[in-house]
Amino acid sequence: MRARQQGPAPNPLMQDILRYLIAHPQAKDTLEGIIAWWCPKIGVECGKAEVQEVLDQLVSRGWLMERESRPVQTIYGLNKERREEIELFLQRL
Repeated sequence: MRARQQGPAPNPLMQDILRYLIAHPQAKDTLEGIIAWWCPKIGVECGKAEVQEVLDQLVSRGWLMERESRPVQTIYGLNKERREEIELFLQRL
């Protein structure tokens, strides 16, 4: 099965976040947590708008799951049902 490419071409931050999630499939965090914890672990500086744009693209592709917790915060994590598709996507880059 061949994965469909949707939306704009991936940027390096998208690739880094996907690789982080493949390596840490249980990881889940808010936008602020991703900037504070994931970005330093993957060795990149992340701006809030840039990370939000990448998260929105990954959610629209179905590669990230999002849920809201109280107080209202969106938490992002890997859509494990799409892991194989993500790995194929990363291999093609």
